[in-house]
Order: sequence, then structure tokens, then C-alpha cells
Amino acid sequence: MNLFLFSLFNFTIYSFLGWIIENVYCLFVTGGFQQDGFLRGPIKPMYGISVLLLVLYNKYFKVNTLTLLLLCFIIPTLIEYLSGYMLKKFFNKTYWDYSALTYNFKGLISLRFSLYWMLLSFTTLYLLQPVIDTLYTRFFNIYITLIPFIVVLLTLDLVYTVKFLRLDSLVR
Repeated sequence: MNLFLFSLFNFTIYSFLGWIIENVYCLFVTGGFQQDGFLRGPIKPMYGISVLLLVLYNKYFKVNTLTLLLLCFIIPTLIEYLSGYMLKKFFNKTYWDYSALTYNFKGLISLRFSLYWMLLSFTTLYLLQPVIDTLYTRFFNIYITLIPFIVVLLTLDLVYTVKFLRLDSLVR
């Protein structure tokens, strides 16, 4: 199995599923869909990166359940903190703020949401990842033809977003 293709597939799937999860969450909490995000396309890279790291770790370093549960707490929390910190530092953007929640750190992470990420990640690894692995294998020939388009779209979205946010931060 090609590690790059497998990783890109998982990143894309989980980034898209993260976008769906956030929009469903916002629909229930605010009554509407979330319009604001770092990228313009229907992906949330924090989810893709977090789950990809967990999938790869679980695949190559078989660990016990307790260790995996701990990693499901630490990795998404760390990715969320680093993402929030970098967005604030480099683009002066704040997409979430946990300051009102107890046990938060700088408003970027909170115990409550870290526990949510842990449960979601752990469930994903055991229930959803076997399905994703099957999809990857079964539809590999289709996926391999879509890769150039996926890479171009993700790259264009990233370049456009960074350029737009940098210009926006210069104007302010």
C-alpha cells in the first residue's frame, strides 16, 4: 500500500466529515450552518490531520486500548491548540473561543471539547476506519484518477485562503 495515497485519502475523507460534523453541530446549537472557516471548500483540515495521525499510529504501532484512548485525547487537542494559535498569530483570526467554558486554556482548547474529540476519535478508529479502509481498497482505481484534481483543489483553496487572509490582515 502506498502510504502517501492512503494518507491523502484518509485526510480528505476525514476533513470532509469534519466539515459535516461542524455544520451539523452549528445547526443544532445556533439554528444555522457555519459559514466561517479557514478554507473555503467543504473541508476542516484539523479533523483530517488529527484522525490521520491516529489512524497511522494505530496501524503501525499496535497499542493497547488505554494508550489509544489517551492518544485520542492528546492528538486532537494538540492539533486544535496549534491550529488556533497559528490562525491567531499569523492571520489574526479566531474561529472558536472556549473562554467561557471551565477548564479552558487561552480559549483555544477546553477539557469538555477534548473529551468530545477523544470519544469521537476513538469511535472513529474502531467503527468507521474499517469502512474507510474497505472503500480505499475497493475504489482505489477511481480514487487514483481523482487524486490530481483533489490535490489541485486543496492547493488552490489553501493558496487563495492564505492570500486572502494576508491581504485582509494587512488592510486592518
